[in-house]
Amino acid sequence: MVSRKKIRYFFLFLTILFALPLGWGSFSGISVWLSPFITLNSVLALKSFVILNIIGIAVLVACWFERNFFCRYLCPVGCLLVNIQSPSRLSRRFSLRNIPSLGIWLALISLTGALAGFPLLIFLDPVSIFNLFFSSFLQTSVIAVLASASALLFILVLQYFLPGLWCFRVCPLGGVQMLVTDIKSFFYRHFSRKQSTDLGRRLFIGSAAGAVAAIALPRVVKYHETNVIRPPAALESVKLYSVCTRCGSCIKACPTRILTEDIRITPGFLTPKVIFADGYCLETCNRCSVVCPSGAITLFRVEAKSQIHMGLAEINTKDCLLVSQKECDRCKAVCPYDAVEIVVSAVNSSVLPEISGEKCVGCGACMIVCPVSCISIT
Repeated sequence: MVSRKKIRYFFLFLTILFALPLGWGSFSGISVWLSPFITLNSVLALKSFVILNIIGIAVLVACWFERNFFCRYLCPVGCLLVNIQSPSRLSRRFSLRNIPSLGIWLALISLTGALAGFPLLIFLDPVSIFNLFFSSFLQTSVIAVLASASALLFILVLQYFLPGLWCFRVCPLGGVQMLVTDIKSFFYRHFSRKQSTDLGRRLFIGSAAGAVAAIALPRVVKYHETNVIRPPAALESVKLYSVCTRCGSCIKACPTRILTEDIRITPGFLTPKVIFADGYCLETCNRCSVVCPSGAITLFRVEAKSQIHMGLAEINTKDCLLVSQKECDRCKAVCPYDAVEIVVSAVNSSVLPEISGEKCVGCGACMIVCPVSCISIT
C-alpha cells in the first residue's frame, strides 16, 4: 500500500512541475484549484461556480471523512516544512500550547468577508504562496523577484525558528479543515445529546469580525488607479485587491508575457497588471481567465473578447508619420478589431488615424507596431 509520505512527495513534485513557468498554458498552477480555502472564498464572494471548483469541493468533502486531509496528503508547503529541523534549544523553549489557533479565526474572517463580496485573507493560502514563489523566475527586477519569493521564504524561516507555528496555528487553509472537524463534531454531539462545542460562539465572533472588515474595506481603500492596465475581464480595483490570490498563474500562462506583478506599495501589491513591451493581448487567447482560481479574472470565452475593454488606444498625432506625409498604416493593418481608421480631414485635407472607442479594447497591438511610438494605451 502506498504510504502517506510517498503521496505527499508525489503531489509536491506535481505542484512544483506545474508551478514552474514551462509553458503549461491553461494547466499553469493547476494545483491551486485543490485548495478548499480558495474555492470557498471565490464561490462565496462572486456567487458563481466554475467547473474546476469541483476539485476544491471534493477535497473539502474528503476533509469531512479524514481530519486535515489536505495537510496530510496534498499540501506542498507542509511537505517542505516537515523536513526543516529546528535547533534543539529553540524547540525546547517554544511551545504551541500557549498560542491560540489563529488559523480558524483567519478562515472565518475571510469566508464571512467573502459573503459580503470581499474575501479579505485569500492571499494567505499556502498553495497560492507556493505558486507565487515560482513566478519570481519570470521577473527581471530585483524588487519583483523578492516580492514573489518572500512569502514562502518567510514561512520556511518561521518553521526553522518556531516549528509548527504556521501549520498548526496560523495557516487559514488548516483553519478551514479545523472548521470542518468542529462542524462534524458539533453534529455528532448534537445527535448523541452530549455537550456541544463552543462552535456557535466562535462562528459568531469570527463572522462579525469578517463582516465588519468587509464592509469597511471599500471605504478605507480609496486608492484610485492611474493608468494601470489590468488583464481582460479583471474585477474592478477594490474587489480585485481582495479576491486575487497573488498566485501568479495568469502571469505564467500568458503566451505573450505582457502580464507582470504590480510591485507598487498599494492595496494592489502583487496583483497582475499589463505591460505592453514586446507583445500584445492576443485576440485568440483567454488563458489568464482559465487559470485564475479565484475569479479575480472572470472566465470568458475567446469569442467574447471583442466586448471586453482593457483600455483605450490614444494617438499622439503630432508624432505620427502621416503628419510628416510619410506612408504608414501599420496600426490599421494590425488591429484585430478594426478599431483604427485612416481619415482625411475635410478642413485641411490632412490624413490621420482615428481610434473607435466602441471597437477598441486596448489590446496593445497598434502600440507595439507603431514605428515612432506615438500610440499609448490608457
